[in-house]
Amino acid sequence: MGLHISRIEIHNFRNFRHLVIDDFPAHAVIVGENGVGKSNLLEAIRLVLDPSISDARRMLREEDIWEGHPTGLAGGAEVTIVVELRGFDDDADAKSILSSAAVDFDPYVARLTYRFAPRTEVATADGSRVQPTGRPLTAKDYDVIVFAGDRETNDVRAIRREVALRVLPALRDAEADLHNWRRSPMRDLLERLPLDPVNLEATASAMATAVDQLTKDDNVAKLEGHLTDRLTAMFGPRLAVQPTLGFASSKPDELIRAVRLFFDTARRRSISDTSLGSANVIYLGLLLEALSQQRDDEEFIATLVAVEEPEAHLHVTLQRHLFGYLLRSGPSLVLTTHSPHIAAVAPVRSFIVLRATESGTTGATTSALPVSSEQAADLERYLDVSRAEVLFASAVVLVEGLAELYILPALAEAAGFDLDAYGTVVASVHGTDFKPYRALLGPKGLNTPHVVITDGDAARDKRGRREAGLKRGANLHPEEARSKALLDQIALLPETDAAGYQTTRDPLASELQNYGVYVGAQTLETDLCSMFGEEIVQAFKELNSYATAIDDVSRGVANELNTTVDPELRKKMLKRIGDLGKGRFAQRLAAHIAQVDLDARIRSEAQIADEVPLDEHALRRLGTASYLFLAMERISLAARGTSLLTGHTAPQVNGQGSDAGQ
Repeated sequence: MGLHISRIEIHNFRNFRHLVIDDFPAHAVIVGENGVGKSNLLEAIRLVLDPSISDARRMLREEDIWEGHPTGLAGGAEVTIVVELRGFDDDADAKSILSSAAVDFDPYVARLTYRFAPRTEVATADGSRVQPTGRPLTAKDYDVIVFAGDRETNDVRAIRREVALRVLPALRDAEADLHNWRRSPMRDLLERLPLDPVNLEATASAMATAVDQLTKDDNVAKLEGHLTDRLTAMFGPRLAVQPTLGFASSKPDELIRAVRLFFDTARRRSISDTSLGSANVIYLGLLLEALSQQRDDEEFIATLVAVEEPEAHLHVTLQRHLFGYLLRSGPSLVLTTHSPHIAAVAPVRSFIVLRATESGTTGATTSALPVSSEQAADLERYLDVSRAEVLFASAVVLVEGLAELYILPALAEAAGFDLDAYGTVVASVHGTDFKPYRALLGPKGLNTPHVVITDGDAARDKRGRREAGLKRGANLHPEEARSKALLDQIALLPETDAAGYQTTRDPLASELQNYGVYVGAQTLETDLCSMFGEEIVQAFKELNSYATAIDDVSRGVANELNTTVDPELRKKMLKRIGDLGKGRFAQRLAAHIAQVDLDARIRSEAQIADEVPLDEHALRRLGTASYLFLAMERISLAARGTSLLTGHTAPQVNGQGSDAGQ
């Protein structure tokens, strides 16, 4: 990748008290909720790099200062924006232009800084200089400086001329811009053409002849006469005009302006005949072509393009095709988007996620995601449209398969926790390899609060393997030494039907829960029997009326409530459910669970009086289903800062460290 933005640091600008994005992706897809500051991030970049912004516009106002600043503009707030560039080690021209901005050489790093700060001295009328008085400051007491490297005397204007930054705002009127010669990228493309002057002169002459022929029509001449009389009466004799009808200038040097872009060989379909979305794509294509030709002609050393919400008016398939191409080719591209369709085709290491906090918007990037290239490719395939929403989530529950995908939202609904309202996503990894997804959501990725819910698979399978769930959890432990120690302890666990099994297993499961990994006892269906046995039987009856099958499921549910579980009864129950399809059964069961008074059910199962507050200890008394409620409790705290069941505010899980399930 060529020259690109590699780091941004912002102090006290709009949403940002202190935003730092290290490893800024060369192709960046910026996501976040409305109002979090995506457009303001682009505006910060423009203040540093955009040559089209005047010095007057670079002066800030009170509303441009971070609203949480204790004194604001009147009290001397200082705004700084630092943009660093990399990727020009092998570009001699870029190294020459950016020499004054260089702050490192292995690899080369160029730094540009914008500073809006109070003047340290104020000049008086007689030319003397005094310190400012104690009065509140206004914007007139501030200066703006943009400089290169570490010295404020290093002017950045020459660099801005050589690094071509173009920003396309959201919902732009592409059609109007294409029709406006001054704003259209067609102007640069056409004026760059080495047209034959002889041919141009001949064309202009032919156009003049055609116009003359048109005006010989009596009706055209009559209209010109009417317009002349009316406008002469309106202007008066001193400002008389002579309106003349035509369809192009006859001047050779102006003829090129009459050229229009058509989209069929018959020249019948113009930009006015396209959709808004198509016009935006055409505009972007023309702009990129113009920038490409300017770069080929060495008019500047690099191209940086930023587009706000490019999904506007674009069909989803076009979004996927267009930006799947642009984000893997061409110049450095920065997008802000709400579209999961664009996110679904973006490179997994291209994301920047902005999140609002009480101390200003913070950012995280996947640029340095700690996964292999194969795992990165798997994640990109995983992030199809239905799962790309994890990129926009405030909290995520990672589960194994389709059954959990139905059941977990139903549990939340029964507890009065609206997942959508708090931006919480339940995402299936369709398997048991959680590592790459945990890396994606972890502190070196999106830094999104999340938990992992996985089956225990404690009993021996056909190959003699047991405690597969605990082993999965141990392998997800962030400390390698402790992960190995846990695996050793798991190997020493007694059989599931042995005395003391539960008391030795529970501490291991609890430790994993401290790191956001919630391991069940066996499978989701058997684990739910203790809390939702009646609902399981009823859901099965609605899908299968065969008496023997219903009996197998009923006996299987009762079996899970016994101290010693009969593996044959369990096997029959699971086979009956499997014959229906675990996803289909879970879908029907979820409808029943969502209707349950969960608070009353938990109190009944845990034998807790109404006046006693529910807490983590109460949830742990729910037996095999406890891990589900504990996981949802943690996610509730992460997403909304309140307990799932009590509604009380508690210390919020903020996405940092082990408490966030990172």
